[in-house]
Parts: sequence; structure tokens; C-alpha cells
Amino acid sequence: MSESRRCLVTGAAGFIGSHLSDLLLESGHVVTGVDNLATGRKRNLEHLAGHKRLTFVEADICNPEMMAAAMQGVDWVFHLAGLADIVPSIQQPLLYHRANVDGTAIVLEAARHAGVKRFLYAASSSCYGADPKTPTPESAPIQPAYPYALTKYLGEQMALHWCKVYRMPVVSLRLFNVYGPRSRTSGAYGAVF
Repeated sequence: MSESRRCLVTGAAGFIGSHLSDLLLESGHVVTGVDNLATGRKRNLEHLAGHKRLTFVEADICNPEMMAAAMQGVDWVFHLAGLADIVPSIQQPLLYHRANVDGTAIVLEAARHAGVKRFLYAASSSCYGADPKTPTPESAPIQPAYPYALTKYLGEQMALHWCKVYRMPVVSLRLFNVYGPRSRTSGAYGAVF
């Protein structure tokens, strides 16, 4: 096993965050999972109840004090928290901006002040627009068509900006249609696959 790291996973009770938490724990790392449960579900982490290397913090990433406290001593950050889906983002663009842009800035600042060694941002392929070329190259034009796509792209740009300005090591992954056990099966886009 490689050296154990202290990891913080935002959106830890979500579909991807819960699986990432599993993997990090299986790899011997210590995990702090943060989720406000707006879209995440506690049952996604029930199988980890009582795990000695997992701490779950029910908190909103938009709370600077709570994020600063959760970030203390953390080596790696996996920022997966945010709001998804197109239609709700059209109906509530300010809510999406708060979660996906303001929340990302707060997580970035907490990570910077804590001196984290790695920061991973979960970006979205939605930045390419409604009908991108398939397969989509990373160099495809950026054409966010909805508030959700725009807020995720702005979050990505902020993460890369923190890397450039503050020399914080950042990786941004533009995820495409992730699915599997624990993925949502309700809502307008729940069972698209």
C-alpha cells in the first residue's frame, strides 16, 4: 500500500462521492466526507458506518468556517459537491451559481489556506454544449447552453486559476454520463442510461 493520505471529499454522500470514498478507504487513506444532503443521500454511506478512518461532516460547502475546519490537515481534496441537472438550473440559476461557483471558490480558498497538496475538481462535459462532436476532444469549443453547464465551467476555470495564481496543484476532470450502483433513478434525468 502507498502512503496513507488525509482526503476530503465534498459531495461524499452522492453517487460518485460515495464510491470515491469507498475506494480511498480501501486504499488505506483517511477520509473526511462533506455533504449538505441537498442531493446526496446518507444511505449511500450506510455501509461505512463506524469505519474508523471515515469522518462524515454534514455541512454546506458555502459555509467558509465549516469548510476551513474540515480542511485542516488535509492532503488531497476531491471536490465533487454541486448541483446538477439542466431544467432546475434554468428555473433557479442563482441557486446553481451559489452552489457551483461560490461554493467552489470557498472550497478552493479553504484548501489553499490549509496547504493541500492536490485538488481534484469534478467538471462537466456539459461545457461543450448540447450537441458536441462524438467522441468529444478536450479541444472542442466551449459552448455552455444552460446555467448548470455555465456554473460548472466557471468552477473549472476558478480551480485552474487557483492553480496558476496560488500554485495549488489542480486537476480538472470533465465527466461524461457517469452511472452505476447508487446512481439516481428518479427525476427528469435519473435513468437516462
